[in-house]
Amino acid sequence: MAKDCLACDKPMGVFTGKVQVSDGYICIECWTKAGLDSSINSLSSGKQYHGEAIKEMIKMKEKNQVLVDQFNATKKVGVISFDDHTRTLVIKKSKKDTNLYNYGQLLNFELLEDGETITKGGLGRAVAGGLLFGGVGAVVGGVTGGKKTKGVCNSLQIKITLRNSPRQTVYLPFITTSTKTSSFIYKTMYKSAQDTLSALQLAVDMVDSSETEQVNSVSEADEILKFKNLFDNGVISEEEFNAKKKQLLGL
Repeated sequence: MAKDCLACDKPMGVFTGKVQVSDGYICIECWTKAGLDSSINSLSSGKQYHGEAIKEMIKMKEKNQVLVDQFNATKKVGVISFDDHTRTLVIKKSKKDTNLYNYGQLLNFELLEDGETITKGGLGRAVAGGLLFGGVGAVVGGVTGGKKTKGVCNSLQIKITLRNSPRQTVYLPFITTSTKTSSFIYKTMYKSAQDTLSALQLAVDMVDSSETEQVNSVSEADEILKFKNLFDNGVISEEEFNAKKKQLLGL
């Protein structure tokens, strides 16, 4: 019996490409229109989505494309382009799978090797298992601290978890076939993954820094108001109040 796509209402036969979601099926065309790819990771995550969510993602994807067309990168690392001025990034996995996100949407990210987490990073944390020094490509020291030594790698990918986004996760593959860990290809791809992690961490650090500045600004205003009340109530002199205000404002 034919099933109708929950997004476009078109009937789907037995041989129609489709993805099972939590409340039915989505045709593969609508799945890709929503900005989702046809990788195993993506297709297997179908049940995380509701039909209405896919329809909303298609609308957002159309709006997102306008922003992508207007995007001007300040730097590019692998498939990710960054604009530090607007604090946005574009992940271009393919022509159809190109999406723009705000730095603040990057909740966390991790490097996975054969399903094992090697390195983590994200909002409010340094890259776990490695230290950041300088710019891109500077994840050093202890990155492979918990990594088991083996001769072959079958999968190397970065998993990015997003917040405030219908698309909850994005996978960036670096190695997808059996590759010797002593080979030039493995070492090159591993370094490329580290470069990407560094760039992502630098992006979220900008968000962390901005939030800290806002908190400090509010804290200083509260302190000034507190001393103003003390001055108004005659507890401290005008001279003492002005001196404290200059101190708090760094004047």
